[in-house]
Amino acid sequence: MKYQITQKQMLKDFLVETPLSQAMIKKIKRDGDFLVNGQHQTVRYLLHEGDILEIILPKEKSQIAPQHIPLKIVYEDAHYLIIDKPPGIPCIPTRRYPDHTIANALIYYYQHHHIESTVHLVNRLDKETQGYMLVAKDSMAHALLSKDIKQVKRVYYCLVEGCLNGQGTIRKGIARKENSMQRYIDVHGKMAITHYRTLKKTENHTLVECTLETGRTHQIRVHMASIGHPLVGDVLYGSLSLQDIYLDSVEIAFYHPYLHKYIHFKK
Repeated sequence: MKYQITQKQMLKDFLVETPLSQAMIKKIKRDGDFLVNGQHQTVRYLLHEGDILEIILPKEKSQIAPQHIPLKIVYEDAHYLIIDKPPGIPCIPTRRYPDHTIANALIYYYQHHHIESTVHLVNRLDKETQGYMLVAKDSMAHALLSKDIKQVKRVYYCLVEGCLNGQGTIRKGIARKENSMQRYIDVHGKMAITHYRTLKKTENHTLVECTLETGRTHQIRVHMASIGHPLVGDVLYGSLSLQDIYLDSVEIAFYHPYLHKYIHFKK
């Protein structure tokens, strides 16, 4: 990524203002490069107004095995992908699901298209969740958006138990149960904010639109259950139904930090 310097300062001080972590800066020093007006410089170099700083990221390698799993890609450029994920496939390998994940599919896609990258998921979806996912192709592109997930608009549709009226906002902390994938409401947990709006009601269920301000694991599932309306089929959070969960990422939007334009997809 290139920056035009607007004031005199040390290169190391300028880097503090970027989304790069200290760990990433160390990797760049070791395996990448800092170019000022096309010339290699150390972090102790004194930048001047008008200088052009180019940060060369290290080439990325992944330990994730490639697997030929078709991806429905709705958008792609040099820095980002938007995938329409099907339900029933995990995002990343875990002990329970060691392969056949979105990550395995991405590594295969990258290798097939000669993209030197590992997996950087800007927003991660549960195994049961379907819909739009934003993927960064390198660590800088990832950091530019993930440092504040509010930059990415994420809207979901879900089917919940019971009749839910109107709209509202749920502001409740979420914590993880020890030795479990389950989350629960906790005043000492990480704050999570969900805006919900009723779309359609039937006798026993309600179709709800949820817009997220935060990105906690199981956020919609935990929040909707906390107000007495667990997702239909979500037995982990109180549903008694045996039908499949319907949770769909129907809209995603963000201001592209490289192309300087608004990217927006809605089903």
